[in-house]
Amino acid sequence: MKKIVPRLSLLACVFGAFACSPDAQAYLGGFEEQDGYRIPLNGQIVSGSFAGDAQFYFNNNPGSGYTGVVPWGAYPNTFSDGTNGPDVTRYNAGQFGTNNGGPGGAAADIGDNTGLWQAMSGGRLNEDADAPYYYGGQFTRDSIVAYRNTTPHGGSQTLNLMAMDENLSYRYSLDSRDLGGINPASTLGAAIQMSFWVKPTDWDDPDTGNLFGLSLMDAANQPVFEIGYTGDNFLQYRLTGGAWQTTAYQMGSAGYSEITVLLDTFNNTASLDISAYNDNSSLLGGDTSVLSQQALGVVSGALTGLQWDLRGGSLDNGAVSYIHSFDDFNFAVTPVPEPGGVVLVVLGAVLLGMPRRRR
Repeated sequence: MKKIVPRLSLLACVFGAFACSPDAQAYLGGFEEQDGYRIPLNGQIVSGSFAGDAQFYFNNNPGSGYTGVVPWGAYPNTFSDGTNGPDVTRYNAGQFGTNNGGPGGAAADIGDNTGLWQAMSGGRLNEDADAPYYYGGQFTRDSIVAYRNTTPHGGSQTLNLMAMDENLSYRYSLDSRDLGGINPASTLGAAIQMSFWVKPTDWDDPDTGNLFGLSLMDAANQPVFEIGYTGDNFLQYRLTGGAWQTTAYQMGSAGYSEITVLLDTFNNTASLDISAYNDNSSLLGGDTSVLSQQALGVVSGALTGLQWDLRGGSLDNGAVSYIHSFDDFNFAVTPVPEPGGVVLVVLGAVLLGMPRRRR
C-alpha cells in the first residue's frame, strides 16, 4: 500500500492508541472467503437454510419477513455460475472469517439489510420488485456480490458491482476490523488513509459522464469527500455540495488501477493519488498525486462508512452498464495532534533526550 504522508505524521506516532471496539464485525479486505465473503461451493448453496440471493420478500412486501422465501434452488440464482456469490446485503458479508482479526465462523443467512451492508436503492431492491419470480436474463442483474475472479488483483475473489437495469446505491459501515482495531467513531481528529484497486468495465466507455462514485461518509451521515470515474474511466473527485471534477488520469479496463485517498478529519482536508493501469502498454503507471491537502469545505466528523453509487439502465451514447471489479482495500489511521499537543510532544522528547546532571 502506498503512503500519502500527512502533516505531523512523525509526531503523531508517539500518541497512544485510539479507543477500540471489543467486537470484530464487518471487513472489506480482498473479499476472500476468510475476509467474510461467500462464494457457493461448486455453484451450490451448502445449506438449504442459507437462501442467499434467492431469498426475496413475498410480493415485494418487507413486512412478510421470511414467509415468502423463494426456494433456494429457484430463480434468481447465479445462472449456474458458481463463481457468483449472493448479494452482500442478504448474508453476514464481511462478518466471518479469520483475516485481520476476524471471529472465524461461516456465512449465515440474515434478514435483508440487517448486516453492515445496506441496499439504499436499486441493486437487489430492484430484483425484489419481481419477487417471488424473476424474469430477467443473465446480463440484466443488479447487485453487489463477491466473485471468484479469474483475473483478480490479489487472492481469488473480487467485489463486483452491476447495475444493468437501473442505478444502485449501497452503504457499508466501517468497523474496527477494517481499521486495524480502531473504532471508526474514534477517527475524529485523525488522518485516515484508504487505498483500493479497481478495474472498470469498458462497456460504458461511450458515456463520458460520471458512472461510479465512492463517498466517504462521516458520523453525521454526510459525504465529506467522493472519488469516482466517468464511463470512459477518467478519475473524478467531488467535494460536498460541488460538481464532479474530471481529472486527466484515465484507468484501463484490462488491469487494476490503485486509488489512494487520505482524509484528514482534524484539518478537514483530503489528498488523492492514483497509479493508473495503461491498456496500451499493459503496465501499471507510477504513483501520481492528484490532490494534496484539498480543503473539504465542510467540518468533517469521524469516518464511519462508505457509500457506493453506480449508474445503470440507459446510459449515454448507447453505452451499456456492466461489471465493475474492486479488490484489496487497505486502511491506515494516524492520530493528528492538536498544536498544543505538538508542543508537549516536542518538549517531552527534548526532556527525555537531555542527559541527567551528576551530583
